[in-house]
Order: sequence, then structure tokens, then C-alpha cells
Amino acid sequence: MPTSSRVRALVLSLLATMLAGSVMAGAASAEAGPFWHHRAVGGKGEGEKIEPKAPENFSGSGGVQTFMVEITPSLTIEFASAATQVKGAFFNNEHQGQAKIVIFYQKPEIKINGEKRSECKIAVGQQGQFNDILQLKGHLAWKWNGNKTQLEEAPQREQTWGIAFTQTEPQEQSGRPLLDMRTGSGVFAEIAITGRSCGALGGILPIMGSEVALPSPRGLGEFTKRLTIRTIPSGLLPHEILGNEVEGQGLLQHLWVGGGYQPLILGLTDAGGAASITGQTEIEAAQQEMAVVEK
Repeated sequence: MPTSSRVRALVLSLLATMLAGSVMAGAASAEAGPFWHHRAVGGKGEGEKIEPKAPENFSGSGGVQTFMVEITPSLTIEFASAATQVKGAFFNNEHQGQAKIVIFYQKPEIKINGEKRSECKIAVGQQGQFNDILQLKGHLAWKWNGNKTQLEEAPQREQTWGIAFTQTEPQEQSGRPLLDMRTGSGVFAEIAITGRSCGALGGILPIMGSEVALPSPRGLGEFTKRLTIRTIPSGLLPHEILGNEVEGQGLLQHLWVGGGYQPLILGLTDAGGAASITGQTEIEAAQQEMAVVEK
């Protein structure tokens, strides 16, 4: 079987496994959104919520995607893939709008402090499998300014939606205090570094936390078959959020967790400092056009 066919079969198999667990979550909730809706191409109205048993599949590709990892203030590692392919699905469950995505990285290279190391090899993976494939969970979320009033706003007038990508499901916290998804949400990805020119950097580097994707178009109720999804580095956080002293880099979001909105800090870290993913991916739904709707 040609290499491209094997990769396609593997990606489809991974996606099917991820979605099998999502079907068990049951029908979409009637609580506050945001939700994924779909309708026939060129249709009218708000369409219907995408149920977990009938997800809207998508596929797409992107240009250069880069992991930037700060080991120390004077040492950075850059993992760059010349191109990416993606497959996944959108649906709703009791936590409202969800996504599953599989990313396949092509021709990865490494730079150390901006210098390309041709004899140093790098691969991305998860749970010890370094096949340049990454599986992620996505959650529709609202961009948040850190103020409590935005957590209770209905309908959302000033906030735009995004997709929070994680490896674990954000859980409702008693009293809904600020939940830090930068370090306490599992291993986002693992990077294997091998080769003579890698020096002391050789080994497996875990990237912890979560990431936020900024889609376009972002208007509520704006139906389309095509979405552009962009990831950017996190910025510096405000010093105080909901009475908590918060430092470092991150992005503020909130999402529905069953009994209300849970405020989150999202971002990527490694053992020594901040990490980030930058890139842009173009995706297209397989059948119907989609939109994000608040109810």
C-alpha cells in the first residue's frame, strides 16, 4: 500500500476511535451554548444542532505549523512542519459544541536558537508513539476579558467564539473558580529529539496544557462549509483575575460545563517555560454548511 494510503487509513482509524467514545455522551443539551449547527448548503434559518451520533466530518490542510518551546530564557527549540493535513468532526454533547481532530505533520525539522540542525531529528507524538500524528479534543468557548460579568452575560454581545484544544475534558469546578489549563490538563504532545547534533537536548520533551484556535468567519449564525483556523502564541496575562494572582502567558476563555460557565486560562508550557503553536489550517465540511449558534 502506498505511504499516502497508509497514512490516510491510519488517520481515519484514529478519528473513528475518537468519535466512538463521543457517541456515548448522549444527545445535545438544551442549555446555553455555543453550539454547532448545520443545514443543507444554501439553506435558510438556523438549521439543526449537530448530534453526536451524526457528526459533521471535515478535512483540510495547512502550511507551515511551528511548535516553539522555551527551555530556558536563553535556549529555544523550534519544531516546524512544512505542511499539515487534518481530518475531524464537529458535534454537540452535554458540554455543548465539541470537535475531534487528527493532525498529520509532514517533513518536520528542528531549529535550536534559530539554527537549523540537519543531523538532529525530531518527531511529534503522544503516549510514546512518534508518528508525527496528533489527536486533540476541541471545545467551543467564548473569548473572555477576565471579568465576572462576562461569565453571566446572555446573550453574548461582546464576546467571540473560539475552539479550545485539549487532551482532557475540562471539568466543572465547585463554585467555578478560575481553572488553569496550562499545567493541570495533561500532556498535549510529546516531542522526540534524536541525533548526534542534538547534544544534551536529546530525549523526549513533553508539552503540557492546551491551545486556542481562532476561526474565521467568527460571526454567530454565519453558515459556511469552509473555516480558517489559526493558532497564535499566548500573551501576558493580567496580574489579577477573579481575585487570583496570575502570572505568565495564557489566553482567557470560558465554556459551558453543564451547570454554568467555567472560566479558564489556556496555554502551553514545558518543564522550563512557555510553549506555543503557530499556524493556519483551511478546513471544509464533507456535506453540509455549519455555523456557531448560541442557543
